[in-house]
This record gives sequence, C-alpha cells and structure tokens, in this order.
Amino acid sequence: MNWLTTALFTILFYSVFDLFVKLASGKINDSLGAAIMNIVSFVVAFGWFLIKMRMGVPTAVTRLGMTYSILAGVFVGLASIFFIRMFALGVNLSIGVPLVRVGMIVLGSLLGILVLKEGVNVKYLLGFLLSATGLYLLMTAK
Repeated sequence: MNWLTTALFTILFYSVFDLFVKLASGKINDSLGAAIMNIVSFVVAFGWFLIKMRMGVPTAVTRLGMTYSILAGVFVGLASIFFIRMFALGVNLSIGVPLVRVGMIVLGSLLGILVLKEGVNVKYLLGFLLSATGLYLLMTAK
C-alpha cells in the first residue's frame, strides 16, 4: 500500500471519527468520552500490533520511540477532550472540523519548519498562505 492510499484511509477514518465525536458530544462527559475513545483506540491499535507481530512483521522499538509515543498519547488525549467539548458547546460539524483540521495544517506546518527544519519553497508558502486564509475565513464565517 502506498502513502496516498494510506492517506485516503486516514482521511476516511478521521472523518467518520469526527462524525461520531460530534454525535457523542453533549451526551457524555467530555473527559469520560475522551477516555472511552482512547481506550478503544488503544485496544484496536494494540490488537493490530499483535496481529502484525504474529505475521512476522519486524517491530522496531526504541526508548526514544516509546517516549515520543507517550507524549503523543498525552496530546491526543487532551485533543480528544477539547474536541468533544467544542462540539458540546454547539459548533456545527461543518465549521468545527475544518477549523480544527486547517488549524492543524497551519500549526503543523510551522512546527515542521521551525522545529524539524523542514524545507520550504514558493509553492509550499502559497499553500500555507491559502490554508491560513481559509482558517481566517472559517473563524469569521458567522
């Protein structure tokens, strides 16, 4: 499976995830909802890991990889809590999801450039500016 097919599956799964987060919001405590989502996510991911291990797929595990995975888990847990809360406060799915995802593009791009020293070119800057403009338009849509 190439990176684009993987990306399309990721888009599909995150989009359905967003829908269920919106449907759950206001019907469950934010922290409990996030905990349930992340526990189920752990079970699915760990099950996938065990299946791949059983199939003989090599598994790389380093102390640094574990540390970064733990930190990522902390932030995905916090993101889940605030994502549910955002929807519970009444934002529409059609506004909240693009706002969060485009905001992630803008901030993720900045982190890649500033922290990871990833390269930038004119085409990239144009895409970044369009994303930032889209984020501004979404935030001021009402």
